[in-house]
Amino acid sequence: MKDAYTLLGLEPGVPPKDIKRAFRRLAMQWHPDRNPDPAALEHFKALRAAYEHVLAHSEIATSDEEATPQPPTPARDSTARGADRHQDLTLTIEEAWLGCEKSVRVAHESTCPTCDGGGTEKLAHTQLCKDCHGSGRIRVTDGHGLHRCKTCEGRGYRTQRTCTACEGSGRVQAWRTLAVKIPPGLLTGDELRVAGAGESSTLPDGDNGDLRLRVRLAEHALYRLEGRDLRMSRPISALRMLAGGDIEVPLPAGPLTLTIFAGAAAPRELRIEAAGFPAGRGQAAGALVVELHPVMPEGCNTRQQRLLAELDAELSANASRHYPTLAAWEADWLSSRPPARD
Repeated sequence: MKDAYTLLGLEPGVPPKDIKRAFRRLAMQWHPDRNPDPAALEHFKALRAAYEHVLAHSEIATSDEEATPQPPTPARDSTARGADRHQDLTLTIEEAWLGCEKSVRVAHESTCPTCDGGGTEKLAHTQLCKDCHGSGRIRVTDGHGLHRCKTCEGRGYRTQRTCTACEGSGRVQAWRTLAVKIPPGLLTGDELRVAGAGESSTLPDGDNGDLRLRVRLAEHALYRLEGRDLRMSRPISALRMLAGGDIEVPLPAGPLTLTIFAGAAAPRELRIEAAGFPAGRGQAAGALVVELHPVMPEGCNTRQQRLLAELDAELSANASRHYPTLAAWEADWLSSRPPARD
């Protein structure tokens, strides 16, 4: 029995609640799902056997036993924090631009409801010990006689078993949903910390770790980010590019009106500083870059065709100014026609 108490770091005579607490702390440390050490599984099994041994002995003790002063409980480090939990958080550009509140589903461990964290469950009926087959004795590997069965403490039967819901760890995985406020201006690679939403401490009075959310911005059908510069492609009427005027471009915060200066009906870029993706802490936002692509009119009716013909005739009257490329081509190939044959 002394070895079992030593393995759990306890002194004989401690109450069941301290036994359960000690086992729960050690089980979380040595559970093979948590501890990559190859020896973790065997150590965990030894801890579970010691726990069942000590707990059974504690519960069998009668009230007639003389009360003895218990040694003081070792001081616990109340500042020990649980581990931080890391998760990815995917945002749309609109969500990251404006800020939002996101529901984040987080896995966490909680006390097993089946065994109330103790790691064992009482049997409705006593069961024959499967290790000693009811004899209370087992033959050890060295072959030197029979020894008392540690599983049933030599009774030949069991009144409790390792909890089937948590496999003796006293903890089970559960899910919770957190409402996380997302500040505007987060980019891919940024990290958002949610204090206290990480792993629980291994000590009863320890603080929880933090939840650290790694931001990833999803691809967008319209917007492209280059740092904090926001790019987009926009079709525009070729006539509007020739004549100049105002156009609107869509932004997450609402449409923005831009002035197009008259010029050639050819692809061009507009760059507006500080109108792009926002930045926090008083920093300047990126630039908005709009790639303009001219679109020629289609499906004109008779009246529109006449208007276009009139406009073309007026512009052609001064082709060197309005159609310099066309004028140069015609000068090369139409002005020097070969002489007519006799």
